[in-house]
Amino acid sequence: MKKFLSLLIVALATLGQVHAQKAIDVIPINEIFDLITYRYITLANEDADATAVIENYTKHFKAYGYVNELVGEGYGGPCSIIDGFHKGGVHDKENYEFIPSDPYAASTVVITACNDGGSSDYGYIHVELTLYSRTLLADVLDQLSTGGFTQFDFDNPCSEGAETMLFYNGNKQVHITTVGDNVFVVCSIAQ
Repeated sequence: MKKFLSLLIVALATLGQVHAQKAIDVIPINEIFDLITYRYITLANEDADATAVIENYTKHFKAYGYVNELVGEGYGGPCSIIDGFHKGGVHDKENYEFIPSDPYAASTVVITACNDGGSSDYGYIHVELTLYSRTLLADVLDQLSTGGFTQFDFDNPCSEGAETMLFYNGNKQVHITTVGDNVFVVCSIAQ
């Protein structure tokens, strides 16, 4: 009986680990910051800088199962990079929208590097991660907590009526805005 209970405990622990690994399915926030600060895009070396940055983040997002399809309206403006990835759903190309199908994995990523249209550098990329479940949001909040981020309470005049949270850790900032039922936008910024 003792041996049976030991095997049962091991089996349940293994099952719990497999379920926990499958349940949360989003790129880690610390890895997003590694992608953001990978390379500064200069106007003088725009093509080489942008190519290196694109190769780097494409490799990382594909490793997490993201599909490289633009999730917005397309390219435009004074930008060196506008790119998008998604997982846990489909990209409706006709209507330019992402349709989530897996509540435990549905997320999109939009990456931009833009300047003011003048002679300034593009800087570091901007990453916007949209989550389509409270489960993924809870995972991101847990990552921020264990990563040493502190929450800063403020009223955001730019997102009237939307709940916005700001977290910071040194020169790293994460803004999380609720934009709909179970839709959360996570913007990561490194200065």
